[in-house]
Amino acid sequence: MLFFEAVFLLFFSKAFLLLPFRYCIKRLHTSEKMNIITDFVLLSKIRDAVSRANKLAFWKNRCLVGSFCARLMLQRRNIDSVMYLGLQFKNGKELVAHAWLKSGDIYITPKGRNNYKEIFSI
Repeated sequence: MLFFEAVFLLFFSKAFLLLPFRYCIKRLHTSEKMNIITDFVLLSKIRDAVSRANKLAFWKNRCLVGSFCARLMLQRRNIDSVMYLGLQFKNGKELVAHAWLKSGDIYITPKGRNNYKEIFSI
């Protein structure tokens, strides 16, 4: 069921991110009643569901949409998480952006091997 939820929220997230970014960020609210969860089994199942569902995506910005989707899945379960947006220069010229999501000590969507400079977190 997590896979089907991830597929739905992934396509919803892509459509939702067509709106202005500041509006989308407001949707990713943090609440004082959210729990820091240590249930690594649930977090890894959500991570796997988003990863598998993201393979169906045909768009370019998979990391941002996947992070947004995973954040929505965690919010539905009142699980606290932090979404990071980062930048890196590739080959010294090209600027590359990346998004990743972390809940506790677990990366729900991967940061990747590259060292991205964090510019924003919510």
